[in-house]
Amino acid sequence: MIRVSVAGPENMLRTGLETLVRAQPDMDLISVADSISEVADSDVLIALGFDLESLDGLLPGAVVLIWPQVEVSALRSALKAGVRGVLPQDCTSAELTATIQAAAAGLTVLRSSDIELLSFPAPEPVRAVSGKVAISPRELEVLRLLADGLANKEIGYRLGISEHTVKFHVNSILTRLDASSRAEAVAIGMRQGLILL
Repeated sequence: MIRVSVAGPENMLRTGLETLVRAQPDMDLISVADSISEVADSDVLIALGFDLESLDGLLPGAVVLIWPQVEVSALRSALKAGVRGVLPQDCTSAELTATIQAAAAGLTVLRSSDIELLSFPAPEPVRAVSGKVAISPRELEVLRLLADGLANKEIGYRLGISEHTVKFHVNSILTRLDASSRAEAVAIGMRQGLILL
């Protein structure tokens, strides 16, 4: 029997998790609380929306984080901290159940799209060379397709990569160009001579 605790603000998501865990024949819900410090020791803790600092040194068992949005830098930090699973709030009950079971068995679970994002190196800081911003050849391809007004799905189709990979490249481009939107990235690319129209 997997002993499970749930920590998070009382809301529909927490209530849904409680119901899901109670319905599993191989799981026992032993503790539910608003904060991590209030939960009982368990095999797996499901933590809703907490940052990594809240988890520091508090938990002997496996931790599964459920975040509103999973970001690459936070995902890297969570894995370094020993978190056994990271899921977005829109995960399915089957994904969550499988993640709890795997975490209890000592495995680490991520969605395939998150693994794909992690397989790329973190973007390097922006470096100016001769007045131009340094971006990778693939990022340049994506930037030029952004200038053509293509959506991520269309860019992925043209380049033979997944939509998630395109999203990663777009985020990297925005970071490297210090742009707050796709349109601003295209404008900067044009000023830098990276895009010719």
